[in-house]
Amino acid sequence: MPLPATARPKLRVVESLPSRDEQVSDADLVQRARSGDQWALEMLYRRHVQLVAGTALRLLRNRADAEDVTQETFLLAFEKLAQLAEPAAFRGWLVRIAVSRVHRRFRTRKLRGLIFPWRDAEGEDISLEGEAHDDATAEQRAELALLDLALAALPLELRTAWLLRHVMGCAVEETAEACGCSLATVKRRISAAGEQIRRHTGEVR
Repeated sequence: MPLPATARPKLRVVESLPSRDEQVSDADLVQRARSGDQWALEMLYRRHVQLVAGTALRLLRNRADAEDVTQETFLLAFEKLAQLAEPAAFRGWLVRIAVSRVHRRFRTRKLRGLIFPWRDAEGEDISLEGEAHDDATAEQRAELALLDLALAALPLELRTAWLLRHVMGCAVEETAEACGCSLATVKRRISAAGEQIRRHTGEVR
């Protein structure tokens, strides 16, 4: 999801050779960024912004909120980069921050609803069906609509694990890191979510 300039960290990009980008690992980029290399920060952003933005959008279903969470995630990650124990685990750690910000945003929505129950949620509601490619068939759009209903019925922790694994394509280890739980726990969550989705879509049909 392309983000507007206002949703991006304000980084000063230093001159760099074209061949530097894809040949450098996350671990190397983190080490360079810790030493003040602005190019390394920019590369970490460029490499992972789609994952963070997509995760926030799929969970929050609101573009404005997702853009805010994306900006918050990178600003917080870069501020706390020195606290990352294993630089090679930057991707999973980054998604964990994003998920944490998403959950905080849900709590804010809940409190706002208690204080201002007459107010509707601000911004557009993003659905999987609405994000489908223009050439998607009517049958494919119907399947996405069913999946949206099933996902909406899931508890947040199950929905988060399933979306990270099956929509965003995170490895099981990364999904566990992002959810702040063990591999065994995240596997149970993914399995439970899948079972509930199958039951829900089967009932709807």
